[in-house]
Amino acid sequence: MFHKILLITVLLFSQAIFAQKITLQDAVGIALDNNLQIQIARNDAEIARKQNSAGAAGMLPSVTLNASDNPSLTNLKQELSNGTLIERDNVLSNNVNANISLGYTLFDGMKMFATRKRLKEMEALGTNKLKAQIQNMVSTVIQKYSYLVAQKASLVLVEQLLDISKQRLDLVKIRLQAGLANNTDLYLAQLDIDTRNQNLINQQVLIKNSYADLNTILNLPVDSVYDIDAILITNNGLQKSQLDTAFNNNPELLMAENNVEITLQSQKELQGVRLPTLRLNAAYGYALTQSQAGFTLLNQNYGPNAGISFALPLYNGNVNANNVSVAKLQTKNAALSQQQTRLNLKSNLEQAWEKYSNALIQVRNDEMSVQTAKNYLDLMQQRYKLGQSTVLDYREAQRSFEETNYRMLTNRYTLKLAETDLLRLIGQLVNEYLRLVDIVNVCPFYSLHSTFYILQLKSLMPEFNERNSCGKNIASEKVNVLSF
Repeated sequence: MFHKILLITVLLFSQAIFAQKITLQDAVGIALDNNLQIQIARNDAEIARKQNSAGAAGMLPSVTLNASDNPSLTNLKQELSNGTLIERDNVLSNNVNANISLGYTLFDGMKMFATRKRLKEMEALGTNKLKAQIQNMVSTVIQKYSYLVAQKASLVLVEQLLDISKQRLDLVKIRLQAGLANNTDLYLAQLDIDTRNQNLINQQVLIKNSYADLNTILNLPVDSVYDIDAILITNNGLQKSQLDTAFNNNPELLMAENNVEITLQSQKELQGVRLPTLRLNAAYGYALTQSQAGFTLLNQNYGPNAGISFALPLYNGNVNANNVSVAKLQTKNAALSQQQTRLNLKSNLEQAWEKYSNALIQVRNDEMSVQTAKNYLDLMQQRYKLGQSTVLDYREAQRSFEETNYRMLTNRYTLKLAETDLLRLIGQLVNEYLRLVDIVNVCPFYSLHSTFYILQLKSLMPEFNERNSCGKNIASEKVNVLSF
């Protein structure tokens, strides 16, 4: 009860703190807390864990206690061989039986061992399904959140471009009054402002829709609006060789391997049905019969007994043989499905790596290009003021500035998506995400909602590595802090 009260208090307090702002780690925590598919996967994993036992595999003995007491009231009539006649009404008699029995399978064609391995693989399958659900959910939240960050950055750019267009209109009016410009320049400048205003409206609608998409994932009211981080953190130190090595940790690939082993062990179980079964049986019994009349007034016996039973199936219409043949085909199909899964995931990894590599190069180039475009725009603005350039030159500089900045935003968002996809494909998205949060001194252990998120992850993923330090020097880590 205390833990439940504490958990509710933490959640209420954290909601109050983040009523005005939801960071990326908060968004991940909320999604994991509210997502029904993860709750179902967690329950399925727990069911598989409980079912994985030696007893469920038939490897342990069974012990049974039986007892009965059956009194009866009957009319008795007996004629003995010596001519004695016994005849009485309402004769009370009682039968008491009790025994404790033990049964233990000594040999069942190795079926019990195959069953135990199958149960272990089913437990591992449940765990990997849970991991896959968590990785996919974290990936989805990061993508939706990053898209919202990019769209808000685009809104800032749209507003900046609108200001530049207004400045150009003011300059045109000044030049027009001085007789250095014509109405064509004025009309073009005014049309450009109208276009910018429409772009501003469109961008605001796009942001509203982006909030709705993110709120749907977080299971929040669709019209919820809150502040978000204007920063994207990416790891620019990923190496292809390391990704290839870690690829085998992909939860979907591990699930395919689990399915192959499960079908193989099921096949061995069916093969074991055709072999003999040897079973040990032992018991200790007690029996008592009492009667008020009749030939036997008291009969009592007790003591142990033991034996071994042997069974060998000889023929059942080839049902077992057909079942084994079907199981072999299912095992082959599972192996083929595993190969196909590996090929698909490997292809996805290669494509994500190419996107990541190209986006990383472009992001590095964008930093210089954006500054160059800004310098060029400032220069054309000054030259236009001095009458040393035309309005077309000014518009061209503005267009270059716009295209360069939009390209930078697109490349940064693409880099984040590619990095997220790479980490998801190697099953390291959760650990890497928290590592990067730690690097920029946004320590999740000091955020109430994020603390709950980490505690939850540890319960969902027992091997989750908790970080114990915060505030590392960014320069010592290969990361990109993409600020907007």
